[in-house]
Amino acid sequence: MQTNLKCGLLLLAGLLSVLHTAAQGRLKFFNTCTGSSNYRLTNGDTIIIQCDSSLLMNSRNFSIYQSAYQQFRKGGNSGEILRSYETLVQQQDSMITNGQQDYTNLKLQFDSLFRSSITSLDRTSRDIGIVKDTLNNVSTQLNNTNIIIGDAIKQVNQARKRSFLDKLYWGIGGLGIGVAVTAIIAAAN
Repeated sequence: MQTNLKCGLLLLAGLLSVLHTAAQGRLKFFNTCTGSSNYRLTNGDTIIIQCDSSLLMNSRNFSIYQSAYQQFRKGGNSGEILRSYETLVQQQDSMITNGQQDYTNLKLQFDSLFRSSITSLDRTSRDIGIVKDTLNNVSTQLNNTNIIIGDAIKQVNQARKRSFLDKLYWGIGGLGIGVAVTAIIAAAN
């Protein structure tokens, strides 16, 4: 039972990987250079053209050519073909114009982004310099404070020693006076 389940899961995993691979874009070679060939391309496909020239059409351009060809086959005049060609040229001109406008807009946006990035970098650099100077000043002040605190600790310790010695001297002096007074009183009695 478990063996069948494992085989089924492996088969399902293999099938899913094949479906995933089939859904990705494919690499297609265009190498029929002496005649016309139709290739069905989908979104994501990569085309490698191995000829000196080629013509790629999307569905809109193809429909213009097809309608002109149908008119010509039905006995239409060459004026219809020229009108179809003019329509195609106008569409391509409008595509070029739109592309140039998009390029100009993108270039303006990029230039603006570049200028604002440079401004931000300059401001950040200045701010870092100010912070560095401030940190140096604080470090210097901390070092000076440490020196002052060290001197104060030395002075306090010296004052404690002097205070202890002063108290000891007063105590020894008081004891000596007390002994002397006691000896005088004892000798007088």
